[in-house]
Amino acid sequence: MDPRYLLERVDEAAVVQLYADGFAMLPLDQKVLLWHLYNAAVAGRDIFYDQRYAHNLDMRDVLEAVLRHPGEDVETLAEVRRYTKLFWVNSGPYNNLTARKFVLNTTPEKFGAMVHAAAEGGAPLPLRKGESIDELLERLKPMFFDLNVDPAVTTKTPTNGEDILAASANNLYAGVTMADLEGFQERYELNSRVAKRGGAIVEEVYRVGGLYDPQLREVVSHLEAALPYATEDMANALRALIRWYRTGEAVDRREYDIAWVRDKNSPVDTINGFTEVYLDARGRKGAWEALVYYINPTKTAAIQKLAADAQWFEDHMPWDRKYCKETVTGITANVIDIVIETGDSGPVTPIGINL
Repeated sequence: MDPRYLLERVDEAAVVQLYADGFAMLPLDQKVLLWHLYNAAVAGRDIFYDQRYAHNLDMRDVLEAVLRHPGEDVETLAEVRRYTKLFWVNSGPYNNLTARKFVLNTTPEKFGAMVHAAAEGGAPLPLRKGESIDELLERLKPMFFDLNVDPAVTTKTPTNGEDILAASANNLYAGVTMADLEGFQERYELNSRVAKRGGAIVEEVYRVGGLYDPQLREVVSHLEAALPYATEDMANALRALIRWYRTGEAVDRREYDIAWVRDKNSPVDTINGFTEVYLDARGRKGAWEALVYYINPTKTAAIQKLAADAQWFEDHMPWDRKYCKETVTGITANVIDIVIETGDSGPVTPIGINL
């Protein structure tokens, strides 16, 4: 039976199935290593949900409660399913490419009735202390239904001279503007949220014992479980990553980057951490992401043959020789099979990873 790739289309999104070709033929130790790294990737995904929008996790809990206990309103359920699938694909209510908000195409009353029905069916809801279901629905109503409330997750060129941090709905800053940050020195620039607490500007550091402590503890536990199955070079990189998750210090992040680059031959690899800064209008704060992958030896052999013949291709290019290299060097290539991508590495596979 031929593999099925396109699963479905949801509005402008095409949901596809990727396959880890050759996984069954991997040695057992590599399979176990991939399993632990996979779990580390899953353990941190709610970090990115929270970074992307402060209301994301509550919104997701409400949506999934309705899907698990759908009630009898078939028409409204179909719309909630459509919206929830886009919510999952985009890690929240903002399009991954346009950064613009999308909303539920039903009424608050119909949606509220479904939430009440879900609660009556036993579904847990993200109620704050002393909060009723109606109060929860009222709190989240603008997030689900109003395009003018938090309209864009990241806005680098807002209209009317609005502050770029105030105009961006992401959760990388709390109550601060660019003016507040003038003269403020960030010790943990990549891996912290900057917030105004009691009139003071503080860094809330992403690390064990700090912000996202429960998630990072679980990530670290799976990375530690992976160590016995990793090559020596990969284990060195994982230990450096674990150390950085515990301290949050930039020097430990650099040590991890160096150790990761030095590992040139491990057949299994992972990216795990606060890396890309595109979510931040300032371009400073790293969004959490994780990828797990392994080298496909059959496909790699084919592409390395092309790399070995790079000089031949250069010599036969159909343009003026002054634009060709006389000696092509530094051509390396591997073909990898992706096992999982979470956080900021989805929904579209990144073309590269920044250090």
